[in-house]
Amino acid sequence: MNSGLAFRYAQGSNPTLPTIILLHGLSQQSDFWIPVVDALGSEYSTVSVDLRGHGESRIMPPDYRITRVAQDCIDLMNEISVGSVCVVGHSWGASVALNIAAQGSLHPLRVESCVLIDGGAFAPANIIDGGSVTRNELTAALTPPLGPFTEDELMDHYLPAHSSVLTAQEHSIMSAVMRSYVPAPQGGWVTTIGFDRHMAVIEAFLDYSPDADLESLTVPTWILMARDPFTPGEHGSTDAWARARSQVDTKVWGKTNIALQHWYGAVHDVPLYWPHQVSQLISHAVSTSQFAPVSISDISGKRVLA
Repeated sequence: MNSGLAFRYAQGSNPTLPTIILLHGLSQQSDFWIPVVDALGSEYSTVSVDLRGHGESRIMPPDYRITRVAQDCIDLMNEISVGSVCVVGHSWGASVALNIAAQGSLHPLRVESCVLIDGGAFAPANIIDGGSVTRNELTAALTPPLGPFTEDELMDHYLPAHSSVLTAQEHSIMSAVMRSYVPAPQGGWVTTIGFDRHMAVIEAFLDYSPDADLESLTVPTWILMARDPFTPGEHGSTDAWARARSQVDTKVWGKTNIALQHWYGAVHDVPLYWPHQVSQLISHAVSTSQFAPVSISDISGKRVLA
C-alpha cells in the first residue's frame, strides 16, 4: 500500500455496519487483536493495523508523533475506501484512536464511534504536567527490559501460574503476542520493535497531551479503565500514574457523548484476557447510532492476572 502500513483485513457479512479499526499498544502489533476479532465473529469487517514502527510497519520513517501515526491510519482507511469506522485503540494505540476521532470533521473518513481501552484519555504528559515527576524520571520508569527473554519467561509473563486464564485461551493469547518477538542471535527472544525504537516511540509519546482531543471529541465514545479491585482507589493516591488515571473522571464529566466504565478485575491487556467482554463493548459501539449507556455482563468478575 502507498501508506506503507501493514494491516489485516477481514471482511464481514454485514456491509451496512461501520468497519472496526483496531489499533494496538506500544511494542505490540496487529495480531494482538486475534482474541477480540475471533469473539466479534463474521458479522463485522475489521482492520487491525501494524502501527508505524511496529510489526511489518517497522521500516517506516521514524516519526512516532501521535498525530503522524493517526494520519497514517487515516491515509490507509481512505486508500482502501473505508467509508465509516468505529475506531478502537488500546493503551498507546488508544491515544492514536482518540486523535483520529477528535479530528473527524477534518478528513473524509467518517468516524461513527470510538472505544478507548485503558489509555487515550490519560497519557504520560498528564503525569509530567502534575509536577511530581520529571520527564527524565518518567522516561526511566517507562524504559523496558532489554531481553532476550526465554520462552518460559514469556509464558510466565503472559500466562502466570496464578492467573485464571482458561487452558482453551492459552493458545489464542500466545498467538496474539508472539509476532511481537523474534529470535535473538544469542538465543531467546527479543521484541521486534527493538529497544531503541521503543524508546523513540516513548519520547514522542511524552509530547502528546490528550486533553484538547478529549475536549474536541463529539462522536459517541466509550472509555474502558482497567481497575484492580484489590488495591486502594486512585483518588487521593500518591502514585503519579494513578492520579493521572483518576483525573479522567473530571475530564469527561458532563460530556454526554462519553461513557466512562471502570472494569474491576481487568488488567491492562484486557483484550487478551477478556476478549468476549471487549467484543461486546465494541459491538455496542458499532451498532449504536446515537449515544446510550451500555451494560456489559461480568465486568467485575474474578481477577485474571496480578
